[in-house]
Amino acid sequence: MSNWKTFGIDAPLVPTLYLLAAVLLFVQGYVLRPAAPIVLEVIAAVIVFVEGGLFLHTTVRGKYRLFDQLIPRLGVKATDQILDLGCGRGALLTRLAGQLEKSGQAVGLDLWHSRDQSHNAAAVTQRNVTALGLTDRVKLVTGDMVALPFSDDQFDVITTSFALHNIHGIQQRQRALQEAVRVLKPGGQLVIIDTGHHAAEYRQILNAAHMDVREAHSLGINGWWSGPWMNSYLVRGVKV
Repeated sequence: MSNWKTFGIDAPLVPTLYLLAAVLLFVQGYVLRPAAPIVLEVIAAVIVFVEGGLFLHTTVRGKYRLFDQLIPRLGVKATDQILDLGCGRGALLTRLAGQLEKSGQAVGLDLWHSRDQSHNAAAVTQRNVTALGLTDRVKLVTGDMVALPFSDDQFDVITTSFALHNIHGIQQRQRALQEAVRVLKPGGQLVIIDTGHHAAEYRQILNAAHMDVREAHSLGINGWWSGPWMNSYLVRGVKV
């Protein structure tokens, strides 16, 4: 289930830009001036190329390893009601649904923006769900994380992976997390996997929403979106 051809590439324009920048730096520093190559530009080209390679590693392989390490620790019950916010093409959603019986359900919500993930569309995600034999346990909903179309206290587990940082503005991200807490059952857990520099912000919002934050830490090299300065992290809280 870790096939990037099935679940797509995150921010597909980014690795292309890394590769293009590396080529341009190399050309400028070595090819155009072979008599006096600009060593710093060649070194910069190599660094940019490595950064692009790390990005590709995370989106093609690393993030799936993070998901597979996380799920056994969540203690998902076979009858749980699960919500995956910003589900994309279903990489985490289908893994969670695989933990359920027919009496459980995993709901995937997204606005289906292809700039966030290659070929991101509800029809593509539904095709993946069907191919994995999970149609009886998965429901897809088109909706916005800042205004969830669900009742209060509806879900046992809510997850969101690499989606919150795509919401611009701290007030909007705060609203999205408040909405997630609203639809989470008491005793249920909210799990955030994200990148960017919002980990402290997320902890603060969850604390203000009376969530018991149980975990908040970096996820290591499998979550490096170009390097340790753009890492992935986990924030997990329980509704009290």
